[in-house]
Amino acid sequence: MAPDDTTQRRSLPGGREHDAAMMDLSGFQRDLLWRLYEHQPCNGLDVETHLEEYYGETVNHSHVYANLDRLVETGFVDKRDGNGRANEYRLTPFARTTLDRRRAWLNDRSAP
Repeated sequence: MAPDDTTQRRSLPGGREHDAAMMDLSGFQRDLLWRLYEHQPCNGLDVETHLEEYYGETVNHSHVYANLDRLVETGFVDKRDGNGRANEYRLTPFARTTLDRRRAWLNDRSAP
């Protein structure tokens, strides 16, 4: 797949490339990343099950895997062979830093 503006990291001052990268994600993709942040490695079915519990409804199986693949393509997630079983997904260091920055930003805004 040809690179697009989400796969080519913008170099911005103060680590702002992480903030810009987060802006390019859908809410569903962010939820996938938060699941991996909390539990990794994780297979796609585990992610799907967690999101179904969170949303309170069935999540389309192909939607989960298509978005995991997109997150792999854009450098947020590392996909590994699960020793002949389901693939394992892990956050990349870039994704972890991006989510840490996002959590700090949200915490700053929710403090009394």
